[in-house]
Amino acid sequence: MSSLRNLQNITFMKKIIITALITLLSLPAIAQDAKFGKVDKKDLQEKFYPSDSSANAAVLYKKRRTYFEYSQGQGFRLVTDIHERIKIYNKEGYKWATKKIALYQDGDNEKVSVKANTFNLVNGKVEKTKLSKSDIFDENINKYWSRKKFTMPNLTEGCIVEWDYTITSPYYWRIDDLELQSFIPIKYIESQVEAPEYFIFKNVSKGFYPVNIKRSTKSSSITFNNKERNGWSTSSTSFSQSKLDFQTNVTECILQNVPALKDEPYVNNINNYLTALKFELTSTKFPDSPLKFYNTTWEDVTKTIYKSSNFGDQLDKKSHFKDDLASLINLTAPDNEKISKIFQFVKEKIKWNDFTSIYTNQGVKKAYKEGVGNVAEINLTLVAMLREANLKANPILISTRDHGIPLFPTQDGFNYVIAGVEVPNGVVLLDATEKYSTPNVLPLRDLNWMGRIVRENGSSNEVNLFPTEHAKETVFVMAKVDAEGILTGTERCSFDNLLGLNKRSKHNNLAENELIGLLEKDNNNIEIDDFKPINKNDIYKPISYQFNFESDNQVEIIGDKIYFSPLLFHTKKENPFKLEDRKFPVDFGSPFQEKYNITVTLPEGYKAESTPESVAYSMPGDTGSYQFICKSIGDKLQVSSVLTMNTSILGAQNYGHLKEFYKQILGKQLEKVVLSKI
Repeated sequence: MSSLRNLQNITFMKKIIITALITLLSLPAIAQDAKFGKVDKKDLQEKFYPSDSSANAAVLYKKRRTYFEYSQGQGFRLVTDIHERIKIYNKEGYKWATKKIALYQDGDNEKVSVKANTFNLVNGKVEKTKLSKSDIFDENINKYWSRKKFTMPNLTEGCIVEWDYTITSPYYWRIDDLELQSFIPIKYIESQVEAPEYFIFKNVSKGFYPVNIKRSTKSSSITFNNKERNGWSTSSTSFSQSKLDFQTNVTECILQNVPALKDEPYVNNINNYLTALKFELTSTKFPDSPLKFYNTTWEDVTKTIYKSSNFGDQLDKKSHFKDDLASLINLTAPDNEKISKIFQFVKEKIKWNDFTSIYTNQGVKKAYKEGVGNVAEINLTLVAMLREANLKANPILISTRDHGIPLFPTQDGFNYVIAGVEVPNGVVLLDATEKYSTPNVLPLRDLNWMGRIVRENGSSNEVNLFPTEHAKETVFVMAKVDAEGILTGTERCSFDNLLGLNKRSKHNNLAENELIGLLEKDNNNIEIDDFKPINKNDIYKPISYQFNFESDNQVEIIGDKIYFSPLLFHTKKENPFKLEDRKFPVDFGSPFQEKYNITVTLPEGYKAESTPESVAYSMPGDTGSYQFICKSIGDKLQVSSVLTMNTSILGAQNYGHLKEFYKQILGKQLEKVVLSKI
């Protein structure tokens, strides 16, 4: 019996082992290592990405390792090694064969070494083309940033490009984000950050793709070479070594088949929602040294920035503009008048050189004299002049849309500064870099959640940057339809607040024929003549366009009936919200209102047989509403359409309501007016 029982146990154990082996073999291999310079022919033969056939390119492999390296006499340096391999499926994917590597420079510059290859399948064989050093270019971004840029050679549809580069940085506290997602799918990604125990980093994750971050420690050491003289004789110099043991904290993540992040309309900066892990140095504790803390609150950050000679000290420089200010304003004038006059003066006095920074480059005095400067030089000049006019003005630190949203206190979180004047009912926001801006109407680049106002006494507070006034588009159309289906008429459209600023920025530098062509294209290819812009440069009034139009493609004749959409060429034809589920907020930039009043004269001998019913839709919480009215009075059809959104930002939890709301609007606008003969 015991022998039988032992045999049964052995058989059972064999089954367990076989099952375990089958299970292990069926699991995808996680750890991978792609040898630089060699690719699999199967990858070159692949015509599309298996799990996303719409992808123009895909990351086949990416491995990153960031670690600290100690050099005796120089201290710690940060080293980042990256090996990346990308499959290009079609010509639209060629853009992924251009690489830009940003390098920080502030005295001691970051350095990078690069090697790269392009692989093609030629007559069944793998052909490799190396990137030449002459094809790697240096670009200067601003005072603190440069970059290496290169585009891979010999690109064809189906090729594979790869690069391997190493960044060496003296700025050991600046660990780049651990990016775990892209705008193209990623087949395999492995990322690792190793930091000695002396450096304490805080981590914040962003994005919505689920990841498993693994944390561990390993033993490390540094060997020091020591040299000592014995007495005064150089011949009696002795050499020795000492060793320092310490723990290294390892943060690691390995992922497979990461889907691409899909962009959608009304996103302030899609990069904010890419899945990544951010690193912020909070403290250091070296052997035989006290614990040192770094910026841990926004108050600490703003105080540090304000104390800079290229920030706070610049606000004390006033002698160069005092005479101009005295002739510009009366100190007893109302505050709003002083604000407007000084604001306009600075806009005209110093032109923006397109450089963004919270710090001055050449200084406010030189920028004032030469008439050109960066963001800080312009808006700190504005703050100083407003203060000299007895206004409670202070700089406001912000992060622009393309810079992203700072997730924890850091000086790098801010890249831009505007001016703010504190008044009884809030803060008047001013950005003198923008020619068409008015008080409290900032350019779209500035509208990125919250800014931080910094006062002379060191205090600071959050400031909401989003507008409270609706950006308004108002359209009046007087049109006529004839029995041949030709639509003619006049239109006057006006744009106010943020929409007015955007229209002036986009259109004012265009020749009139270019602008007319753009408007014709945007309005379903109508033909425009007798065009008149109104208030083109009067920024305190809505900008308007008035024109006559004609079109033969707005009306459909079937038998003895005529069909057309009640909003004519202003009909929405596509729902901008297509995703089934959206993980990130909808960002309109501003509350807005689109208002159309249209009157159509019917052709002689026709009547309105049927018209779309009037409706009113609303969003939960009074965040948005839509009202549509269509009625026939005699030989006239009168249409009113008003879409209002009362918020700049709509949370992802409301996306379903918004998508349905726009679906209802679209459905209503696509309904037809039907005319029949009397």
